[in-house]
Amino acid sequence: MWSTFLNTMRVNLREKSSVFWLFCFPIILSTMFMGMFGNIGEVYEIHTMRFAVVADANFCRATNARQMLHAMQRNPLRNEGCGNAMEGAAPDTASGQVGSELRNLLELQAVSNVKEAKGLINADHGVRGYINATEDGLLNLTISRASVASVNDDTGNSGFSASLNILHGAVGMFNRRAITVTELLNTDSGVFRDATFTKEMGDTPTFTKVVSLTHFKPTESVRFYYALLAMTALMSMTFATTTVCATQANLSALGMRRSLAPLSKFNQLMGGFLASWLCASVSIVVATLYVHFVCKVDFGGRWPVLVLALLLASLTANALGTLIGSLPKLTSGVKIGITTALSCVLSIFSGLYGTGAMNLSDWTQRNAPGFAIVNPTQQITNLFYDLLYYDSYAPFLRTSGILLAMTVLALTLSTIFLRRQRYEHL
Repeated sequence: MWSTFLNTMRVNLREKSSVFWLFCFPIILSTMFMGMFGNIGEVYEIHTMRFAVVADANFCRATNARQMLHAMQRNPLRNEGCGNAMEGAAPDTASGQVGSELRNLLELQAVSNVKEAKGLINADHGVRGYINATEDGLLNLTISRASVASVNDDTGNSGFSASLNILHGAVGMFNRRAITVTELLNTDSGVFRDATFTKEMGDTPTFTKVVSLTHFKPTESVRFYYALLAMTALMSMTFATTTVCATQANLSALGMRRSLAPLSKFNQLMGGFLASWLCASVSIVVATLYVHFVCKVDFGGRWPVLVLALLLASLTANALGTLIGSLPKLTSGVKIGITTALSCVLSIFSGLYGTGAMNLSDWTQRNAPGFAIVNPTQQITNLFYDLLYYDSYAPFLRTSGILLAMTVLALTLSTIFLRRQRYEHL
């Protein structure tokens, strides 16, 4: 049996097409995914924006506005024409009103008037716009044409849109609060003697709260990588299918010779199955390591359990490949074609081929759960979801049970097909 194991290993690793599709293809496709999805996470990150600030008389008098801008800079602007205007006390960042990320929101460059600011943003597209103050102490935010074009370009703004929305919201809130305070002073200035009212006026209401439902921070693109790994596992069915075909006397001259060998058919099949399982496991482990360390895709940090998941995925794939290889009255080429077609078609329902396929996968799990359960690519994908999204191991064990049931059923049917085979002629 062990000689069969070693010989099957050599045959599998010498087969150029198998080596390409099971080792090279996942790496090539994941590299393409990295190029396509590389900036998805950056869209939601806060990036520092360069802005010009018109340091005229209105701006120098707007103490509150200067303090707000001061709080949005890592290195606050100083001595830009207002003396120490920008050195006023910043809002209390320790209280949580200004997050640490917002301290890097702005990088300001002082100019003397609006005309100079317009000239600067037209000449230097790295300057996103300019900020100036009105006579009433309110802030105006002007965006350059280049920045507007960048916001409309979804493929290249790399978080600029999110950062700009934050700045726009902060300026809008400041102006609304300043107008409210002015109106109250004009109508009933006595309310400011109430300490509770004054405190509530200074507080920033919080309508949302960031919570984590998982033990790990997931990203949107990981689903496509998981579907790719599921397809890689299922494509390894070809190892087992080829191994079984090599033992059948009606399919090749090698099968004729092996049918006359003194080694029992069980030992031949067991040695070939173990070798195919090892090859499949190595291929999916290599793909997983590349996806994690090169493509920076997370798997939840549970590496021992992840290795078990990869071994289980390759075991199920080899059991299914053994079943296909044992089907009677089919040539080797037809059986290999079936394994390839199954891998490609079932990967549609696990979401590999883009957003439409991912939506189809979600729809299938909601509306046709029975089909999702019997789809091995979906269940292998679910193994990765279970490790990433859930604190409990219960979902992982449930998915593992489904895959083990598939494995047992496939091997049972394979045994029935392969047991007591007889041939009319060779």
